[in-house]
Amino acid sequence: MEIMNVALLSKWKWRILNDKEAVWRDLLEAREVRVCVGNGESTPFWYAHWIGQHSLMASYPEGITVSSLAENDTAGAGLAEWNSAVRELQQGGSSGGLPAEEVGTSFVAASSAEQQPPSVFGELLRSTAVLKDVPDSFSWTLATDGIFSVKSCYDFLKAKLSGPDLLADKVRALSHLWKVKAPSKVLFFCWRFIHNRLATRDLLVSRGILNEGSESLCVLCMKEEESRTHLFLNCDVSITVWRRVYMWLGVGDFLSLEEFQDFLYNCDKFSCLSKRAILSVAWLATIWTLWLKCNAIIFKKESFSFLECMSEILIISWNWLGSFYKKAPLCNYFGWNTQPLLCFTL
Repeated sequence: MEIMNVALLSKWKWRILNDKEAVWRDLLEAREVRVCVGNGESTPFWYAHWIGQHSLMASYPEGITVSSLAENDTAGAGLAEWNSAVRELQQGGSSGGLPAEEVGTSFVAASSAEQQPPSVFGELLRSTAVLKDVPDSFSWTLATDGIFSVKSCYDFLKAKLSGPDLLADKVRALSHLWKVKAPSKVLFFCWRFIHNRLATRDLLVSRGILNEGSESLCVLCMKEEESRTHLFLNCDVSITVWRRVYMWLGVGDFLSLEEFQDFLYNCDKFSCLSKRAILSVAWLATIWTLWLKCNAIIFKKESFSFLECMSEILIISWNWLGSFYKKAPLCNYFGWNTQPLLCFTL
């Protein structure tokens, strides 16, 4: 499992290097992550978001000439050089004595009238100090406490991605949903899932039915606030279930785990109707079983078992396929357990 985690992380690093237009790339690169400078030893002076609203490179994108600071300086070294130069100028160095408000002008020459005044640059640096015994750290700007949460990231991406494209994706997913051969109550459940209409705890809190805090925690992991995205996709427990289903289906050669988790949005990748039918049913059975298990924990005080969850997913999907495709050849249950994609043809 540890090796798989490292491999998946390496995949995301690779995509960061190559997928220049992805929204999540902007999210991860710097805009929502701010460096809290301690000793400044690991913070790039020009390129990191550590001072002001953006990095210094973004705030002063053109025509910047700084007589003392090098491009590869860290924040700590850069501030030390800045303070030394300020003292020299104010005490009558080579440029003669200058008042504090003019020091920035001697250091920064901007070529565009739209850039911030040089004095602002100087004021930013003068207002920042380094703490020699405190290492640099990171702050998540989308949360008031500076700590990353899946909910804040989800809310950001939801707002970023909302619009005609998201609506078109949802319409396409729903068009695929109604073609899946499953009981009508399950299809209606999935319709509510796509529209975020399930009674997850974050929605119950917003309606005043539950209180914030312990009552809003995910019923599976009891670590983070329960939302649709967390419960079905990001929870440690649900991720483990998805991985087991993914390995059982053996679709790693043509579908990533993330794509399988959003399978209704990726159905078009499969021209083979049999594979599409099997994967659709397996995906829907996984969502349905996770929801049933959550309800069993809440209302029946049952404990969660990965073995039971996986067994139910296999049995439910097998029964659905057998019920709705009676004329299609279907292998025995042992074959369904071992090579599901070869068991069924349309």
